[in-house]
Amino acid sequence: MSEPAMTESVRRVLTEDCLTLSEARSEIKQATGRRPDKTTVYRWVNRGVGGTKLEAVRLGGVIITSRQAITRFIDARSAKR
Repeated sequence: MSEPAMTESVRRVLTEDCLTLSEARSEIKQATGRRPDKTTVYRWVNRGVGGTKLEAVRLGGVIITSRQAITRFIDARSAKR
């Protein structure tokens, strides 16, 4: 990801409804009825799935994502099917 795109991603996540990865897992459980394993969500952030990564920001030792980033991730994954 290029520097301007990365900066935009950071800005976007921090101005949205921020969630820790643990909170993100709970949000996904509310939507699907199943909570993904913590390593799965961490992998979505770091390696992605099929070229799509879950947008997130590391602040100290905490990884922050957002409800909107989860929605974008799911939309992108759904579109690739």
